[in-house]
Amino acid sequence: MKRLTKAVTMFALLVTFGGCAVGGQRGYMMAPDAANYTDKYINYAVFSAEGKPFWLGGNAKPFNKGGATGGDCCAALPGPGQAIRIGWNEDTEHKAPAAKYTYTKDVVVIGSPPQSKDAHNRLIIRFFPHQQLEVEFISVPEENLGKGMPSPRLDRAFFGERVMRHPGE
Repeated sequence: MKRLTKAVTMFALLVTFGGCAVGGQRGYMMAPDAANYTDKYINYAVFSAEGKPFWLGGNAKPFNKGGATGGDCCAALPGPGQAIRIGWNEDTEHKAPAAKYTYTKDVVVIGSPPQSKDAHNRLIIRFFPHQQLEVEFISVPEENLGKGMPSPRLDRAFFGERVMRHPGE
């Protein structure tokens, strides 16, 4: 009986650590930040391409009211070249039921793979007018953190600046 218990325990440990290693290959990162370049309030959630919830999401104010949200910390999410599903509601300031719309879209994550195991990795979801989305993986080497803006790929909205961005920029 002790051997069986030991074998089950070892199997559970292998599955657990094996799962972490697989998750690490996908990209362990700050998850997710959002930049809203629309005139709508956005409430969003992040899912796998198969629709499995990651239990991550948030709210983003319209661009003219700041348009950026901070992310939850930390999660293993799909990296560059992999698909992710975003579900979101767009709402007007008036909160009238007729003014609320719900969307779901699968998006391929753009960006480059993690630069090192110590890198500061972020996933940024960008909402644009007409239900356009962009999801980008950004990796900043740890030695660059705290030295001004950590990456030119980070939206200026995260730094309190209202600089409009367009898809593909």
